[in-house]
Amino acid sequence: MNVKGYLIIFVILIGVAVLWGLRKKKQVSVGDFWNEKEKEYGEKKILSTFARYLGGHARYDSMTEGLLFLMSKSLWFENFEKGPSVFGFTFPFEKVVFRIPLSRIIRISTISEKDLLQRGFAGHNLNMRRINRKPEYLMVLYLNEWGREKELILDSMIEITQWHQAIAEAKKNYVPEEAVDTMGACPKCGKKMTPDFKLCPYCGCRLS
Repeated sequence: MNVKGYLIIFVILIGVAVLWGLRKKKQVSVGDFWNEKEKEYGEKKILSTFARYLGGHARYDSMTEGLLFLMSKSLWFENFEKGPSVFGFTFPFEKVVFRIPLSRIIRISTISEKDLLQRGFAGHNLNMRRINRKPEYLMVLYLNEWGREKELILDSMIEITQWHQAIAEAKKNYVPEEAVDTMGACPKCGKKMTPDFKLCPYCGCRLS
């Protein structure tokens, strides 16, 4: 087969892959999406943006991209599976969803790219893959399920100052619900255990 024949086959394969992706694509309006989220979580949406999770959560080691959103009771991050590439390949996917109640957020701050690189994030090529136009990142200091301080690092598409203002306002307006003791409990199944476990003995969830 000559070069022209290979090119024709290549173009046909790309066309088939694109058509397949378009056929599987499901259109969902933004309004419907947030209405579903508010019903599912029982909270009102305040602020949201595309973001990249860089690290800090014990259950999720790998960097991933998704939606960072603040609701009336907590801060959420959720990634979404990407569709197949133009060649029809589907890459391995790990679902990442975590919630930080406003009552457990101790402080949010801005960390510079320079300081982040000094923390060992050089392998992520931050300055080449940055989402935010500025060389700065969002750092969230919070208490995990064992009452231990942890830091989340996130690359936000919108200005970090917007997160400072929105979270400060949300915490000021936050009305605690009826007290529910979740400290020392698995975040997935809710069973109590000691902090010595790396995995929940009941459901296998990786613990902080």
